[in-house]
Amino acid sequence: MNGPPPTAESLAILLRLVDDETPEIRESVTRALEVFGGDVSEFLNEGTLKPSPSECAVLSELLQPGRRQRLRKEWIVPAGGVTAFGDDWDAFEALLRILSDFLHDGVTLRQPLGDALDLLAEEYEATYQQGGCAALCSALLGGTRLVADRKGEMDPKLLDLAAVITGSPSNSFGLGLILLLVARRLDADISGVSLPGAFFCRYESEQGPILLDPTAGGVPVEPAEFTHRIRRYPREIRMLAGRAAAPGDLLLRAAEELATAFAVMNLTEDAELMEDLVDSLLPGA
Repeated sequence: MNGPPPTAESLAILLRLVDDETPEIRESVTRALEVFGGDVSEFLNEGTLKPSPSECAVLSELLQPGRRQRLRKEWIVPAGGVTAFGDDWDAFEALLRILSDFLHDGVTLRQPLGDALDLLAEEYEATYQQGGCAALCSALLGGTRLVADRKGEMDPKLLDLAAVITGSPSNSFGLGLILLLVARRLDADISGVSLPGAFFCRYESEQGPILLDPTAGGVPVEPAEFTHRIRRYPREIRMLAGRAAAPGDLLLRAAEELATAFAVMNLTEDAELMEDLVDSLLPGA
């Protein structure tokens, strides 16, 4: 991202050109916007720049190449891929933040993922201290803060965790990741169970292990129902239900789901970028 440092003044000049559909002008504006790293939200929030909703939509599209460049630059994984993460949840969360920043529209001001998770943990700390894991899961997943996606469509936005915390819907995997990251901040012993096409969270109780589907409002899944839901999986897949998903495995799943979602939406360049991230996480890459 070469060029002079980004300023509100330089952005103002570019904003006057975002509606110009001349290919040469559009390409020139896109290149000039690269210095902003795919995000101009702080400049727009200063109050002097007021693009219309249609201009914001075009601007977000023109910023996408900058977000791709920033993701490639910041995506640094340990040698050995997923197996090298071990129990490094901090590195896992840092890369989830990078993914969330990439999925952002680049024009809407919002909190970074880490800050949003910190505030969420503070909000539910008393709930956890008073009622343990069961109360935390019920309050966080069964309230109005996190919204379960009911459409079942492949959409990259489902894994924009910073947006999900502010009310954007997500699937069981996205909601489960937020629960796991909040739980770690509170020292709550909650783990993830990652299965093809499904994701569950688990914690221990006096009655034994409790499983729940994050999209079901924190209501536990009855053992018989869980057995029924996984009955068609091959034996080696069913065995995954007995262990907690490691950070590297969760990151690989996130990249794979994003690659699939972008491919379904025919966003080839972004799908190929996600496939590159998947490759970087495979052992021996």
